[in-house]
Amino acid sequence: MIKRTTGYSPIIDGHADTLVRIIDEGGSFGHYCPQLHLDLPRLSEAGVDLQVMAICAGVRKAPYSWTQKVIRYWETEYQHLKEQVIWIRSQDDFERWEQEERIGIILALEGLEPLEGELSRLEEFYELGIRMFSLTWNWENPFAYGIYSPSDHGLTALGRKSISLAEEMGMILDLSHLGRKSFIDLLEIARQPVFVSHANVFAIYPHIRNLEQEQIKMIAATGGTIGLTFYPPFIGEGKVSCRAIIPHLEYILEQGGENCLALGSDFDGIETTPTDIKDVTGLSFFLKTLEDEGFNGQIISKLAGGNLYRFFKNKFSETS
Repeated sequence: MIKRTTGYSPIIDGHADTLVRIIDEGGSFGHYCPQLHLDLPRLSEAGVDLQVMAICAGVRKAPYSWTQKVIRYWETEYQHLKEQVIWIRSQDDFERWEQEERIGIILALEGLEPLEGELSRLEEFYELGIRMFSLTWNWENPFAYGIYSPSDHGLTALGRKSISLAEEMGMILDLSHLGRKSFIDLLEIARQPVFVSHANVFAIYPHIRNLEQEQIKMIAATGGTIGLTFYPPFIGEGKVSCRAIIPHLEYILEQGGENCLALGSDFDGIETTPTDIKDVTGLSFFLKTLEDEGFNGQIISKLAGGNLYRFFKNKFSETS
């Protein structure tokens, strides 16, 4: 990871959709692209040590082939960036990232729509470098029910099999976008700490994608983490500054404890950001704001990346 003499280290962001946006709109991860919220030059400028890159097929036609296209783009891009980036797929990769001054990248599937109902494709995507997934995006699929599904009957039989297979392979489970019953079903059968990569708190601002008290407590009980997101509709009413995230942070501290705090920006998957965070370079301003508001260094360090560092280190050590 990047060696620093000041500031917080590591800094880890648990969710961004940059690769999807590049495929949809053009651009390059390796070069400055003003239409994006992040790229390699700005990750470096922001001092980000590790970035989770999600691939969300959503409701696209032919999601299996489309997702392969995104991964092929990344494979090609990575070949040109190996001096600056390390694609983390194994314990050896993770340990090299710990020792070297390269930015780590973990690839994730945001929803299992790319499997098109064929569980064997999960193993195929693992071989292609995917190390994390959520079962759904917003809607029902053959595995589970999304938060916007008209009804939620919980995990399907195929969804339960996917959890067992994921745990056998050592993949990270992301509960973002799941309907409430599917969410609880997953936690009842999961045998490992889990991750909610991007969500805020329903009790602070009642958006359907935000987490309720019971969900926060359940995540914390697994030893899992919750990535606070910068999407204004999940934060508060109308235009918001990054200070509006603080009540969400405080609620998670109260209900789940400091060990489940993390960052999950959702950069490049969101249309707007807080008024004072235009892109990934605003992370330092957010952390400084927390200092100014009186949060101690230990809490800020855990939020900035310390908790996800521990979470990922444990996860990759299990797959050795």
